[in-house]
Amino acid sequence: MKFSLALAALLPLAASAADIAVSVGKSGLTFDPTSVKAAAGDVITFSFFPKNHTVTQSTFDKPCEPSANGASSGFTPVASADTPTLWKWTVVDTNPAWFYCAQTAPANHCTSGMVFAVNPTADKTVAAFTEKAKSGNGTTTSSTTAAPSGSSTATGYG
Repeated sequence: MKFSLALAALLPLAASAADIAVSVGKSGLTFDPTSVKAAAGDVITFSFFPKNHTVTQSTFDKPCEPSANGASSGFTPVASADTPTLWKWTVVDTNPAWFYCAQTAPANHCTSGMVFAVNPTADKTVAAFTEKAKSGNGTTTSSTTAAPSGSSTATGYG
């Protein structure tokens, strides 16, 4: 009986979670939208479009460098815009979270401004994050074309 009551208490939390859609590379070297507001438990579904992108968690101060223990979709090549590949990330808290595309060939996507933010703040805005990325702060130098198969899910590190 106690287990049933505990489970029943959790159901409203699961029911209130939002699914937030973000396109990756649909309109060039962009995330669309470039930022979202999300609550703990919300799921961000990233839809990857051609050609080969990542969703890699970074920090505000080093936008083009993966953060320790941060989430990453891995490189996700997509051949056709008709069949985007999906990757889901679950928001764990309302703290800001910062992401970029780690692709560097043929051009560095991060320093081209391909960045994304969850819950940016008044003093740490997505515009300031984008400018830091474009300035080459923390630029990574590796790229690959390896791909995960199918869709995957990750839990966020807020």
